[in-house]
Amino acid sequence: MLHFAPRYGIISPCLNWGAVRVRSLRVPNPANDNGAALAGRKTGANDTDAHDEALLAAALRLFAAHGLSAAQRACEAAQIAADSGDAANAEWWIAVCATLDGPRAKALQRAFAARARSQA
Repeated sequence: MLHFAPRYGIISPCLNWGAVRVRSLRVPNPANDNGAALAGRKTGANDTDAHDEALLAAALRLFAAHGLSAAQRACEAAQIAADSGDAANAEWWIAVCATLDGPRAKALQRAFAARARSQA
């Protein structure tokens, strides 16, 4: 293997491949890596993480099926659920839409709120 010496006496970290590789392979510990958080996650005490993961999985499945129109499909599903009287399912689809397109989900929530005020 051919090694080049620096011209002006500056030792570049690029020339010392062994030291650079060892430093770059070290993975720093995450800031939230403490025992309490891991113990809570193992017992299932943190249900919001499971809900967020399910929401993300649903959004990714919808995106895989419909591409860039996935947020529109989630809005349509929320409207169908709201029309059938299933408020929980409508909120779920609004949350999926918010994962994909936040402003569209906020506009849909405003439309649902306006429709609820006009019906009451």
